[in-house]
Amino acid sequence: MNRYSTHEGITHVKYDGVVHPRSDVIRLIENRTDSFYVKAGSALAWVEVVRPLGRDPYIRTTPDYTGRDNLLSLPEC
Repeated sequence: MNRYSTHEGITHVKYDGVVHPRSDVIRLIENRTDSFYVKAGSALAWVEVVRPLGRDPYIRTTPDYTGRDNLLSLPEC
């Protein structure tokens, strides 16, 4: 995975010690069953679902001062 590519995407998320596929995380967020965030220093960047026309949905952090997706800066599982 090239973390600096504009074409990379998150495929799995690890939380509570378990690795979950992106589709499960999307479902949890959209059903308002759970919410996710990345802690960046003292700030929180919330995870949101993006549904572009003609493409699969994906997750990213809400835009912040870095201009990058904070999820791609996390360590890989």
